[in-house]
Amino acid sequence: MTRPSPAAPFPGVGDGVVASTTRALTRDGAPIFPVSGEIHYSRVPSRHWDDVLGRACAGGLTHVSSYVIWTHHEPVQGAPSFDADLDLRRFVDRARSLGLEIILRIGPYAHAEVRHGGLPDWLVHSGIPVRTNDPRYLAEVERWYTALATQLTGVPLFAIQVDNELYDRPEHLSALRAIAERVGLTAPLWTATAWGGARLPAGVLPSYGGYSDSFWIEASDGRDERSLGNFQISPRRDDDGIGADHREGAAPGAEPSPAHPFATCELGVGMVAAYHRRPAVAASDVETLALAKLASGSVWQGYYMYADGRNPRRFVQEAQAVGAPNDFAELGYDFGAPLSVDGAPRESWFRLRRQHLFLQRWGPALADMPATFPDDAADHPDTTRLRWSTRSDGSSGFVFVVNHQPHTEMPDHTGVTFTIERPDGILRFPAVDIPSGAAFVWPFGLPIGAQPGAVVLAWATAQPTTEVLWGGLPLLVLTETNGIPFAFETDAEASAVEGEGPGRWWELRRAGATLARMLVLSDAEGLSLDVVDGRLVFDGQPTVAETSISSWRLARQAGPPPPGPVSAGGRAAVPLDWSEAAIIDLELTETTGTVVIDWIGDVARAWDGDRLVSDALWNGREWRITAPERAGATSLRVEVLPAPPAAPVSFGVAPSPGAAVVAVRLARADGAPRV
Repeated sequence: MTRPSPAAPFPGVGDGVVASTTRALTRDGAPIFPVSGEIHYSRVPSRHWDDVLGRACAGGLTHVSSYVIWTHHEPVQGAPSFDADLDLRRFVDRARSLGLEIILRIGPYAHAEVRHGGLPDWLVHSGIPVRTNDPRYLAEVERWYTALATQLTGVPLFAIQVDNELYDRPEHLSALRAIAERVGLTAPLWTATAWGGARLPAGVLPSYGGYSDSFWIEASDGRDERSLGNFQISPRRDDDGIGADHREGAAPGAEPSPAHPFATCELGVGMVAAYHRRPAVAASDVETLALAKLASGSVWQGYYMYADGRNPRRFVQEAQAVGAPNDFAELGYDFGAPLSVDGAPRESWFRLRRQHLFLQRWGPALADMPATFPDDAADHPDTTRLRWSTRSDGSSGFVFVVNHQPHTEMPDHTGVTFTIERPDGILRFPAVDIPSGAAFVWPFGLPIGAQPGAVVLAWATAQPTTEVLWGGLPLLVLTETNGIPFAFETDAEASAVEGEGPGRWWELRRAGATLARMLVLSDAEGLSLDVVDGRLVFDGQPTVAETSISSWRLARQAGPPPPGPVSAGGRAAVPLDWSEAAIIDLELTETTGTVVIDWIGDVARAWDGDRLVSDALWNGREWRITAPERAGATSLRVEVLPAPPAAPVSFGVAPSPGAAVVAVRLARADGAPRV
């Protein structure tokens, strides 16, 4: 390790208060480490905004990001709506009241699995060349941006992205930014998606992504090798698989030439199901993907999606019938995200929270630590060599290891010794055996507390989780790595002591005076840890009241799976024939709460009379129908088409044959997850 040279400004990016160097983002000249999550306000019923935003904040987000989807707001030309569930101003005001900063991706094109990428039908069918500098298109964009600016008057934004996944027209991105600034949309940072070798204009911060699996390849393709490459630790930032099904030809060029920080906006913490391909993303995949990007030098963790959604009305989803490459559910946007559409946390929420506690304490320092990779670093598709890196300021830092890859049996690595050669001497970790599936970050040269003469943790074989003041002294909290015994070395005398609550305690002394303490938690205890107002809080699953709904009956058995339609491009299409669907009638005892359905089948729809209120593609997850969707309904008719279909469909979780509702319950989350 060497001491890194000071980072230089990244030209033209930022307003001086929030800015960018070639290595990190800064506020008032000091490094910061944003943690942002995508939450689409127009896809979350406003009744649940408080639940979703509150748990996003409790989960460690510092920023919330959202597309502003034009077609959601203006289906009829000249009549944009910002009412009710489309009330952008109320959403951003609520987020800011919780301390969350705002990132808006204002389009006009978004993609986002929306019909025409979010461009309204009336514009697409007008004959005006869209996503160009045609004056007629720019005039419509200016009118739309003006309506947005009116809604956002006086709201400070952290970052704005115009358009999305535009690879080869930097002049168009510049024209859109100029319009936005002219009508009053401003932010210190302007960002653009950089995957696919995008060519970007000056003054824009490139932002990257990576998913653990994808819906955009063929059902017959097995695993997406480009996605598996995201579990490598490497200096490579691009993932040219994202959006490739909407791009003609190969990626047009290389990364932007100036040095810039590694910022992300779409780390896939789940995956939506297209009809033809329905990936299954485990919580361990989510945790490891995020850690791999930290190990690779990320200084901004941006997640897509952090909360599930549902479309505000029918016929606005991406569909092959309107020329798109994929079919999706009409209403449902179930991403398997850390938060459900009604704010219920999944396992991945807890796993990411643990990383966010680490970033809350050490993120600003980490942001200014470059990543260093072994000379013989593994690269995809190699699974034999250990994947690891360090990030350091030349004295202190962190060792990262990722020995997990989805659906891959990674090898055990025995007798591994990390040796850190620093300007002030050589440091060695003890030999350890790293089991298959392990993924962790370990500290070296880490001061405990900020006071002069602080105890320094030379190394530890456990993950630093947080640091608080306890009993007037610094308390370092670490989480054990499963399968690896905990050991450490400090420049103080360490004594095991009895302590309060979970975990094992040590006191660190010099000359008989206690200077600091350490608390080492098991993996499970570390997942349940939160920090609230400087206090350690151990929480379990959120308090959820669930009532079984026994009043439901099978009104019609399912027939055989219908012959699945296949598009001209060869991909399976959503069935249109529901004549063989099973029909189940539900009687609801309450009109509030979320109806949670365990089911088997291929596609399901729920009706309130003749109004479609929810739908789902079977992907192994429960189906959640929220109260606003039901709008006071006391009964629902559920239709389920049987699985497996005859058309070529890839399931991440093997489906059971037939079509049935297995269980129905009513769930009501009660406050943020805290006990």
